[in-house]
Amino acid sequence: MSYRVFLDGLLMPITPSRILVRHKGRNQRTALLDGGELAHLRQGEGAELSLTLCLPRRVYPFARYEREFVAPEVFLDRLRTLRQGRRPFRFICARFTPSGRLLSDTNLRVSLEELDIIESAEEGDDVTISVILREYQEFATRSVLVDGERVIVEGPGRETDNSPNRAGGTHTVVRGDTLWGIARKHLGDGRRYREIFEQNRDQIQNPNLIFPGQVLRLPPT
Repeated sequence: MSYRVFLDGLLMPITPSRILVRHKGRNQRTALLDGGELAHLRQGEGAELSLTLCLPRRVYPFARYEREFVAPEVFLDRLRTLRQGRRPFRFICARFTPSGRLLSDTNLRVSLEELDIIESAEEGDDVTISVILREYQEFATRSVLVDGERVIVEGPGRETDNSPNRAGGTHTVVRGDTLWGIARKHLGDGRRYREIFEQNRDQIQNPNLIFPGQVLRLPPT
């Protein structure tokens, strides 16, 4: 079995040895990776995750990249952008069989709260960073209108990312999705999966390999 950790769709080359989770409103801490098992976190728990990541400066046989070696600066630039922009993104920790089949995953929408570079002579040229993520809770102001005897509560509509959209839109990948299935659902023809692949080359290297949490741009129908 193996684990893979993705931040904003970017595969971390070395899986952290442990991921600590603090639950909002209580002091309880749990280990996400514990004894070879992947703990499941439910959406809405208000979790805070802390992990330490190693970003290698050279190719190691145990490091994993989606296509080719990626320098630490690429990861750091992406993480700094997320930290400064306060943009929510997907944290995914997935468990795979040796053949690459997904067994289970933790998939949370999070914000990057803290990013620290740890100086360590033991790590040599490699870069070690400490990251704190917080489950993202979207709040919106609701207004109350009094119309005679009626009370009307106005607020944001429900998200409809995965509903068909004639003007394009996006699709958030869930477990079991394939590009063929997404194309058939949104575009009416599974054979148009190549169009989705081409529009998302920045996050898909293999059209047969997509991961829960990825937000894919869709071509117009």
